Amino acid sequence: MPSRPTVPDEPGAATGQVARWERHNSERQSLILKAAVELLEESPAGADVPVQQIAKRAGFAKSVVYRQFNGREDLDRRIRSYVADDFAKTLDTKLNIADGSLEELLTRTVRTVADWIADNPRLLEFMRTGPTDDDDTNIDAVASVKARIARRARDIIESVTVLIGVDSTGFESLPFAVVTMVEGSLTHWVRDPDAEKSRAEIVDDLATYAWFVLDGACRSVGLDVDPKGRLVDVIKLMTEVKR
Repeated sequence: MPSRPTVPDEPGAATGQVARWERHNSERQSLILKAAVELLEESPAGADVPVQQIAKRAGFAKSVVYRQFNGREDLDRRIRSYVADDFAKTLDTKLNIADGSLEELLTRTVRTVADWIADNPRLLEFMRTGPTDDDDTNIDAVASVKARIARRARDIIESVTVLIGVDSTGFESLPFAVVTMVEGSLTHWVRDPDAEKSRAEIVDDLATYAWFVLDGACRSVGLDVDPKGRLVDVIKLMTEVKR
């Protein structure tokens, strides 16, 4: 006897249909956001990218875009979130304390920010025009990304201070101060038509400044950190000294 076909009003079928529909919509949204980012990168400074153009690049009708997003403002917020998430994911890999020395960590992190700012001027400009999907309207996406990076750096610092038994209070404002310094300096460097330093030089300078700030904070709590030693070994040594 043949099995009875599953009908839509059965719980299992409904759940499966909802899951497939959500996945379908998610795939469509990803294609639309990817298309929007591509067009932004290709467009001249200050130019608006019409929804019709985004839809065409993504391979959909304009009506499909408006079914996936609640208007242009929602689309723009989601584009900024898409860009912010992609950049944060890239940067997060550079903040791996198990890879190399503190000096190397600072340098590769600053280099990643410098590369993104220098190579994506149109996206940076767009990020400054409004908030991400997760933020209030009074916070632009660049400020949101800076806060996100600072939180990640603070989490890393706090985990290290716990390991070595040091109060993390003296480091609380350090991550945001360094992130703001790096972003502001690189933005100024990119915009300066007569910039004298190369990208490699400005990266080295900012990584050195970041180290000076961090070293000062470390010394204020009695820590003498070797910036050139393998970071996991340096942390292990400081942990043993504190015991």
